[in-house]
Amino acid sequence: MQYNRRFWYNRSTMAPASYQRIAPRPGAARRRRTRGPALALIALLGAAVFAGGFILFWSLGSWLVGGSGLPGSGDRAGNASTGILLASSEYTLEPLVDLRAFRDLSYVPVKGVYVSSYGAGNEEILARLLALADRTEINAFVIDVKDDFGKVTYSADVPLAVSRGLIEKRIEDIDGLLATLRKHGITPIARLVCFKDNDLARKRPDLAVQSTEGGVWQDRKGLRYTNPYNHEVWEYNVQVAEDAARRGFREIQFDYVRFPSDGPVEQAVYPGEYTTKEEAIAGFLAFARERLEPLGVWVSADVFGVTVHVKNDQGIGQQLEKMARNVDLICPMVYPSHYSQGYYGLESPNAQPYELIKKAMADTAARLAGTGAKGRPWLQDFSLGGVQYGAEEVKAQIRAAEEMGFDEWLLWDPALKYVEAALRPESS
Repeated sequence: MQYNRRFWYNRSTMAPASYQRIAPRPGAARRRRTRGPALALIALLGAAVFAGGFILFWSLGSWLVGGSGLPGSGDRAGNASTGILLASSEYTLEPLVDLRAFRDLSYVPVKGVYVSSYGAGNEEILARLLALADRTEINAFVIDVKDDFGKVTYSADVPLAVSRGLIEKRIEDIDGLLATLRKHGITPIARLVCFKDNDLARKRPDLAVQSTEGGVWQDRKGLRYTNPYNHEVWEYNVQVAEDAARRGFREIQFDYVRFPSDGPVEQAVYPGEYTTKEEAIAGFLAFARERLEPLGVWVSADVFGVTVHVKNDQGIGQQLEKMARNVDLICPMVYPSHYSQGYYGLESPNAQPYELIKKAMADTAARLAGTGAKGRPWLQDFSLGGVQYGAEEVKAQIRAAEEMGFDEWLLWDPALKYVEAALRPESS
């Protein structure tokens, strides 16, 4: 028999007064022997409840996002061999950063040149233009991704373009091209011709501008336009723009974002016409910008040069302030050769490039104030109308634009033979 000691203490001295031996209470040892199995059973039941709850919540979460419910009840045959969870193309992953904020923080004022899709797809021409950019202040290329006839110029993932044969792969490797531009520090800008779209209008006449004479309306060159009121046309153009943005273009520049201006416009009929022309164009730009901005690209629009001077929309929907409020940049095509004698009080605007650009950009600055859009002019680097343009004429336009406070500009030459002597060296 074991004995336990129990002490009584003298409260005044706190010394043990006496002790006695006490025998263990009957049943104490037995209770100690049965406590172990009981605790094990409780632990087992707790684990089972936890596992059941985990499976329940897993199944509920999987079911809510369209899964199969219970873990492991999916397509085992498709995934068992690889041991990985395959991603579904139906889900869009949200970017980890705000691409709009990143876009604005990385902005560099553009000094660019136009590059046709043929030029971008030709190794020799592209190498020559890259060398020009390496030697000079040029830091951007405006490249056709959808041209004046409606051809999409690379293998874009756009269902309507694919199904209707609207793709002509002049640029064989768009990803390789964009990688090359990045290597040279060149900002890629996608030029996208909107409503002058002969190919789509021909293959989908229901989307075209119609004629009072019957059939599809044509301009004086026999070319067709798509209907700017038709939202299926809007959607198609924006899908091309989205594809270009996802490929790596940093800006989408809409050209021919207007109603037709050449030919028998009085015979043009616009099915579904629901508002004014200027509201339709502004509406399209607002629609496009809402879709494109989350992709981290800038949105710009080309306008006629005289648009910055006249107050109305000239019957083509280009009302400057309404357009400017729905884009990041307005690019007026202020080519001196396109102005008639006496415009801005100039005897010969084509022969007075400095004076013409000064006056046009003064109008641009005044009209864009308060719209939130920047101005970036298209300048002339080609000869037309009997005046030969060289280094002095191009430099005069650049100087005039910069003196009016515009720190960016674009040069246009359809032949892609830009005058290097008009440009500052890269080091400057």
